[in-house]
Amino acid sequence: MNEVSLVIDFDERAQRGFEKGNFNVSVGVRLQVGETYILGSSDAYTRDFIEPYVIGLLEGAIAALDEERYVFDYYIDAMYLVFEPVDEGRTNLAFCYSEEAVENPDYRGEQSPKLPEPEAVAPTRELAVAIADGAQTYLDTIREYDSDAGSDYVEPLLDELCDRIDSIGK
Repeated sequence: MNEVSLVIDFDERAQRGFEKGNFNVSVGVRLQVGETYILGSSDAYTRDFIEPYVIGLLEGAIAALDEERYVFDYYIDAMYLVFEPVDEGRTNLAFCYSEEAVENPDYRGEQSPKLPEPEAVAPTRELAVAIADGAQTYLDTIREYDSDAGSDYVEPLLDELCDRIDSIGK
């Protein structure tokens, strides 16, 4: 089985934003499945605005547990994180640079005209747990500055995801 790792780098810029009450700052994110980096690399992070990113990951994890396809659209460019059910208990994650690659898995990789589009199959429950842990880390970090931060969107989605994880057991 492929191990799943989600790392969020709350660097000095993020900490300064949090101190000013801005909880949607750009942070580094690294998402790895087995040996494949879906986002970032062994020595670099992909930067993104954290709150919508965490919300998209939570929604993707919930869809994955429902064995449904989910596309997280970055909206700032043609970039997408695709959650695709493979079979019961496994989800394919793909980072795509075009709508064609989102809709047509055969187009990904060498046929796509842009950068490499990494993808890997993850155990769905393990993926959901990694995302829940990352979202909890985000909430814990921002709540050091404001105890109510993240209550409107992140916390309810995280609660739903954790309930779903608990209901399927190990």
